[in-house]
Amino acid sequence: MNITKFVTSGLVLGSIVLGAVGQAQAANIIKSWKADEAHSNPDTIWSGHSFWLPELAKADELGSWRFLFDPNGTFNEYDDGTANLLGTIVNELDDTKKWEVDIWFDRTTEPTVKPKKELPKFNYVENGGTIDTSDWYYYNMDESRATLTGIDSYDGKELNLYQMPRDGKHAFQVGLGANGKNTNFGMSGWLGATGSYNFDKGDINVDLTLDPNHPSNSTPVPEPMTMGLFSLGLLGLSVTSLKRKSKELL
Repeated sequence: MNITKFVTSGLVLGSIVLGAVGQAQAANIIKSWKADEAHSNPDTIWSGHSFWLPELAKADELGSWRFLFDPNGTFNEYDDGTANLLGTIVNELDDTKKWEVDIWFDRTTEPTVKPKKELPKFNYVENGGTIDTSDWYYYNMDESRATLTGIDSYDGKELNLYQMPRDGKHAFQVGLGANGKNTNFGMSGWLGATGSYNFDKGDINVDLTLDPNHPSNSTPVPEPMTMGLFSLGLLGLSVTSLKRKSKELL
């Protein structure tokens, strides 16, 4: 009876793990981009940043609301429709004021999402320009996984981000001219924050360039093969124990 219970438990546990492995889909990076501040030509006080956070300038009397990736950020796009922006941003006038960026996004094709056109009108195809917003694609911020974590002078501070505007009219847009500052390939979107500071006006405006050093074959996350081998090991232990117990009873 004890042997039966032991083997049954091993089989059940192995089946559960194998079932979880079967359901888990490995998310692979399909594109890895370097993210840098988006400049206009000529630059103004409204450009040349990666993150535009005016409320922090008011709260800390920094004199600047522009934060730049140092040295550059990373924007990874996955084959399951998610994306992740990460890196360290630094205030342009005080390099002790830093935030660790970790923002996740989900791809959206909602017809209610409209392109946010911030470039001069002559840049768009309908006015004879080269920027075709029909080629852009969009992400919604995953607000359960969107944070800025303070470093150095901001140590101990945390910001939980949310997407703006709240009516969903605009999302985070990706494409040529989508950074809102120039005609380069890039990304932009509006955000707000709660936590150590509270505000509803903030921007991300970045140029995106493919990372030439990123391997063409991405690493699966998680690794289902490892989990599968573990579960098979459990089954093997159950069978071995059964044989041992059977010999003892003979």
